[in-house]
Amino acid sequence: MNPFEFVIAIIVLSFIYKLLDVWMRQKAGRRSDETAGQILQRLGDVEERVRVLERIVTDERFDLKQQFKDLASK
Repeated sequence: MNPFEFVIAIIVLSFIYKLLDVWMRQKAGRRSDETAGQILQRLGDVEERVRVLERIVTDERFDLKQQFKDLASK
């Protein structure tokens, strides 16, 4: 292998390395986007559950039912 072929081989290998590096970073970025989407979906579900629980607890009938349960257990 003469020096010219050696230099060309090094240049080609460096380009291949850069392409693989970019491809791997993009692949990892897509995975993190999907994960972030799943986390945001679960967060939305949790927020909805908290709203429902707040509605139940702040309802006047809930307090009355709780008092009846306390009286029944005594």
